Amino acid sequence: MSKKILSRFCNFRTFVRISIVLMLALSAIFIVASQYKTVQFRDAKIDEILFYFNNGLAGGQSSSLISAVWGNVPYAIGLFVILLLPILLKLRWKTMPFRLRHQIYYASGIFVVSLTLLAQSFSIPAYVSALTQSSKIYDKHYVDPRGVKLTFPSTKRNLIYIYVESLENTPASKANGGMSDKSVIPELEKLALTNTSFSHQASGLGGALPAHGTTWTVAGMTAQSAGVPLKDGGVFGGRDRNGMGDFNKFLPGAYTLGQVLQKADYNQSFIMGSDKTFGGRDKLLEQHGDYHIIDFTYAQQHGLIPQDYKVWWGYEDKKLFQFARDEATRLSKLDKPFNLQMLTVDTHFTDGWLDSDTCKQQFEAKYDNVHACASKQITAFVEWAKQQPFYANTTIIISGDHLGMQTPYYEEKIAGAPYQRTVYNAFINPAVQPTHATNRQFATFDMYPSTLAALGVIVDGDRMGLGTNLFSNRQTLVEQFGGIDQLNAELSKRSTYYERKILSSS
Repeated sequence: MSKKILSRFCNFRTFVRISIVLMLALSAIFIVASQYKTVQFRDAKIDEILFYFNNGLAGGQSSSLISAVWGNVPYAIGLFVILLLPILLKLRWKTMPFRLRHQIYYASGIFVVSLTLLAQSFSIPAYVSALTQSSKIYDKHYVDPRGVKLTFPSTKRNLIYIYVESLENTPASKANGGMSDKSVIPELEKLALTNTSFSHQASGLGGALPAHGTTWTVAGMTAQSAGVPLKDGGVFGGRDRNGMGDFNKFLPGAYTLGQVLQKADYNQSFIMGSDKTFGGRDKLLEQHGDYHIIDFTYAQQHGLIPQDYKVWWGYEDKKLFQFARDEATRLSKLDKPFNLQMLTVDTHFTDGWLDSDTCKQQFEAKYDNVHACASKQITAFVEWAKQQPFYANTTIIISGDHLGMQTPYYEEKIAGAPYQRTVYNAFINPAVQPTHATNRQFATFDMYPSTLAALGVIVDGDRMGLGTNLFSNRQTLVEQFGGIDQLNAELSKRSTYYERKILSSS
């Protein structure tokens, strides 16, 4: 064999060995990542991940992600070493040596298995399968809010809408529909039980079922304000798709609660303790209602907090509720009705933010204490609002933005019981009472027309977007389809109507 041929052969063997090592290294990363996703964030959907990948985190809190990556590095390295051992030790199977071709088979097999596990943990096969199918759900059931006749009362009511991060009913007591032996959120539990609250159960505390495309913060806000799930068109959107961040437009074909109230001459403000640009929330609020936004950056720039101040995602809920008191007072003194909305942050995963100066540690688990503190702070704000001159003509709505994402926390509470997790809701001082039973099968996009009804607005037809007025006796889409699973099967498919008329504005 010539030196040239021998050199090429050696180079090829070196390339193969490097490829084997790379495949095993990637396999270790894939296996650890799939296990972490399954254990910690089993409920997170690929839509959410792709949305943030396409549109950017835009200044959002990244420390949790970074800490998660670094926390799992030792596991990935350890697994890589274990996978590499058969090659390093040149193990034999019976009398057969572990030759290079066998090493290739071994590494390729491990890589395929790890890639399959990763794909399954993120439900990628189901996602791809759904995108190859089309649905007519929007063609048949979407009601364009622009064409709905809305009749406001002679004296328009104010609205205070509180999106509570990850608030679901699971932390409530078992006696009243939750899964805690002792209620973690007794104040919020009482608010729901003593006011108007819609429940998926025949009795007790309950709420909205998790619809596809509504299960993360900006998607939950979109569902509740626009009556539609949030999808970005994926790889099938083509040149006309609106990727939110791509063309600086957020669902230009949607028509939201903010736009309805803006047209009705409301003053509108939104308060959040994080950066408004995270996930395109600024575009949702500014392009659909022109809200005055008091976010983390605004608070820094206007002296509400010091320039170098930052905890958790920006500023904590203790400050948010103080800013909300100030803003509600300011808005109430103007000559127009107001729509004051806010998004809390302390209960965000992982384990939330526990303010040692405000919150008691009455439970063993930190996340329980975070929820308990949130319950007290939200209720204290509601009680403050009740004492204000504007309250008589004000409706307060409290709603979770989506189900909690800290899977192990909820699984420990449920402990294998056949329990349906649902998003919390409470309507305080609504202008109307339900004409139907409050036990309804519904999703968060039903909050859109229901919010207007709670303000005393007559919604002709009782439907807007995909949402149904829960105060009416008209069936929701969840009820029409016979359950949330059947509805989600349609929502997960592609819709030409959604892509052309909501995602875009053609």
